Amino acid sequence: MILGFGSQEEKTAIDIINECAEVLTGKEEYNKKQLDKIKSKYSEIEEKYKKMSRNDVPERYSYFYYNYYEMYTGNIIVKFKFHHINRQHPFSPDGWALLQTQWIFTRDEFDSDSIFKQV
Repeated sequence: MILGFGSQEEKTAIDIINECAEVLTGKEEYNKKQLDKIKSKYSEIEEKYKKMSRNDVPERYSYFYYNYYEMYTGNIIVKFKFHHINRQHPFSPDGWALLQTQWIFTRDEFDSDSIFKQV
């Protein structure tokens, strides 16, 4: 754990990855469009929060980037890079702090899903 961040960010990352996993039902082009829709939703929230004052913005929020890979065997790999923002961090002069995490989602040819946190 890092001071000012914790289990909330890990839960948020897993929730977003699971939300993304639910839409991975087609081939590469379809899947990427669905992932882009989810990413856009979180990017819009992030842009809105960036413009808000420190007193009005939620204390913590997250957004993400992803890389999508599909193998000829049908396996899917999605690498997620999360930015977790803390706008009320006690050791930051302006209150801003960032925690970056990376996660790997895999779905094999038998539709078995796995999520791994990169350390």
